[in-house]
Amino acid sequence: MQEKLDALVRTQAMQLFRQQGLRFTMQQVAEPLHISKKTIYTVYPSKEALLLDMVDHAFADIHRCKQEILAGSGTLQEKLRAVIIAMPTEYAALDLRQMKELDEKYPVVAARVRSQLENGWEPTMALLEQAVAEGVMRPVSLPVLRQIITASIESFLADRSLAESGVHYVAVLEEMISILLEGVLPR
Repeated sequence: MQEKLDALVRTQAMQLFRQQGLRFTMQQVAEPLHISKKTIYTVYPSKEALLLDMVDHAFADIHRCKQEILAGSGTLQEKLRAVIIAMPTEYAALDLRQMKELDEKYPVVAARVRSQLENGWEPTMALLEQAVAEGVMRPVSLPVLRQIITASIESFLADRSLAESGVHYVAVLEEMISILLEGVLPR
């Protein structure tokens, strides 16, 4: 029963987050679920705890999606392409335009997002390494590729002018993926 309540609270909070950013309140989460704010606080002692749980579950969903692709049928090249192409849609769900406010109000949550973003590339990097080892992909310097990916994530999150200019993380990720697909995977 508690698990179901957690999921309902998390889903409602994520919906409010997508609509209002971090301005949503615990009362707004509680009202549509017909529960008290006090009930939410028994599960999530603070808004930060709720945000951390939302981040963890969002990235768990992203990881699950990648694992389903990897466990499915198809060649290594097809799986690699599917994993890479699926990423922008998954990361868009997190609405990373909120990073500036997260940095200011909830630095622990912002640090968790950064850590998850960097760690989220690990299954993809492992797949890239396998593809190079099996000759499915042109040889590349994977440590350099890892540094480029990490640097691009961090520079986007740190560069407030990008978000203020209307350049979104997903657009940057899509561009990076396009370069990766064109430059690394054989046609």
